Amino acid sequence: MDALVVGLLFLIPGIIFFIWVLLKYTEEAHLKEVKKWKWIRDDTYASWAEQDMILFHKIASKSYILTKIILLLLSLIPVVIGAFAIWVYFS
Repeated sequence: MDALVVGLLFLIPGIIFFIWVLLKYTEEAHLKEVKKWKWIRDDTYASWAEQDMILFHKIASKSYILTKIILLLLSLIPVVIGAFAIWVYFS
């Protein structure tokens, strides 16, 4: 039962996030997010945990298509974890 719960807890949000990125993340939304997070590029006091956010913003500000591909790939991680957990439950 535990593997089924874990599988569903990962699979359902992963699928929702995948569909959201596929259908709702438009170029206008991309430009709005880039403008909202522009301050992070000039943050000289960023901690080591924020360095990945700075790197992602540099990549995201260059290309909408590349950002969408990265977000789609990131949304597949919980889908795969959930699918494997459900597979373990039924095997």
